[in-house]
Amino acid sequence: MKADQVAAKQVLEPAKLIRPADILAHIEEREVTHGLYGWWFDDSLPEVPRGECLGFDGKHLLYIGIAPPKDKPTKPGSATPVKRRLWRNHLRGSVRSSTLRLSLAALLEDQLGFEFYRDAGDRVRMTKDHEERLTAWIVDHAGISVVHHDAPWQLEEALVRNGPPLPLNLSMSGHPFKPTLSALRKTLGRD
Repeated sequence: MKADQVAAKQVLEPAKLIRPADILAHIEEREVTHGLYGWWFDDSLPEVPRGECLGFDGKHLLYIGIAPPKDKPTKPGSATPVKRRLWRNHLRGSVRSSTLRLSLAALLEDQLGFEFYRDAGDRVRMTKDHEERLTAWIVDHAGISVVHHDAPWQLEEALVRNGPPLPLNLSMSGHPFKPTLSALRKTLGRD
């Protein structure tokens, strides 16, 4: 089996899902610096179609991502791309720094009482306490699969375009849920 297929299989068919609270230890222990990761969620997002999504351990694979992107070189001395992306952006970041967080916040707006505003650059924002509420929800409802890969962008496009259904991916996606999710995200912070 080719290295790309092995890497994809580890994300799509993991031996176990990593709890968000344990992701830093996992990526450090396995020396994952660059890679492909999958976000798996339980049934707490009822409007997201899961019909043909991959399932494992009571969760469904709804989103994949990579770190770093093809066009962003790693700066010497900075956190590894996977650590920065998973921990700083997706888990501890803001809706401004993570498209996954923005999508989840849009889907959970009513359920969790999120309020949004637009900053001077017309970017969507939430207050710190709402960001913390979103982080707590992610910790309670998500699992992560991750694998080291030196050029993860070689896998990402093929998986999003041709792989399993990924209803929370927007870029390169042809999933039927894309227009619904895009519309939800566009209305945030607008009166």
